[in-house]
Amino acid sequence: MVATILDIPQLLIQAESSSKHIELQSGSEYALGRHPSNDVVLSDRCASRQHAKLVSLQNDHYCYVDLNSRNGSRLKGRSIKQPTLLQHGDQIKIGDTRLIFQDSVAHRSTGGGSDTQAPVLLLQADALQGKIWQAILRSQAIDSFWESADIDLKAYLPRKVAAAALPKLLVLDTHIFGDQTYALCTWCAQTFPQLKILVTNSQERQILVPERQKATQAGCLNWFPAFREPKLLDNVAGIVVQVNGVMNILGSTPRQDKLFTALKSFEQLLAAVEGLTPLAKVPPPASPGADPAHQSTDLVDSTQISTQR
Repeated sequence: MVATILDIPQLLIQAESSSKHIELQSGSEYALGRHPSNDVVLSDRCASRQHAKLVSLQNDHYCYVDLNSRNGSRLKGRSIKQPTLLQHGDQIKIGDTRLIFQDSVAHRSTGGGSDTQAPVLLLQADALQGKIWQAILRSQAIDSFWESADIDLKAYLPRKVAAAALPKLLVLDTHIFGDQTYALCTWCAQTFPQLKILVTNSQERQILVPERQKATQAGCLNWFPAFREPKLLDNVAGIVVQVNGVMNILGSTPRQDKLFTALKSFEQLLAAVEGLTPLAKVPPPASPGADPAHQSTDLVDSTQISTQR
């Protein structure tokens, strides 16, 4: 799916027989489920009456919270158990229904709302790690642009060259392209030598020498491990090293005071996300002589509720 350039964040709802979109407003909360009282009404039989909610945090972050639904929610093939910050292009599946989060240009870009002159392109498989990168770059007045993880770089970068908008730096998570990461980096280094590349690993919390060697051989300038969330300031020395590396590439002077402020703000965001964790549902006591298998508070009925309100 090709991401749409938007002025306002949107949630696309694609069902078997219908599709719609809603514009997401900062500071708002959206309830999703089969019951008609929800802000987003789902017609999928696998959806619970109150299935999930989408919450705006700090004005430019959106968090998906599954409300201990009967059939669950899945993102990138994995069940969502905890509140999850969304990144542009994320697709959540509820039964046969697909929810696609599309962030606005203003939120995907840390500067003036356009990727035309953004010197840093972020490709991150993990939304949380990518958002930390984005917050750090913003603190240093570095404009960045976040693209969806399903991007085709071999088609995307030539278009940027044609538009005279090739970024100076690519920050690439190895978990996007897997085993093809370093072959792709080699291609980028040979085809666009003016594009500098840093690779990150959103799952590793320490530097792996063999990985750094692979990155260097592929033409990358460095290999960085994941940020150690949620207590970012506990590892501020390591983050300063990474920031200095980026700023040296871009020819800018690091601002550590601004960095500390950004990290503290992001820790507060993570605390707010943690606070959204839903309480476990407690089933009502079974009626005398009733079959426990039929005591669910969230049985699927035969009513088909439209996605249109």
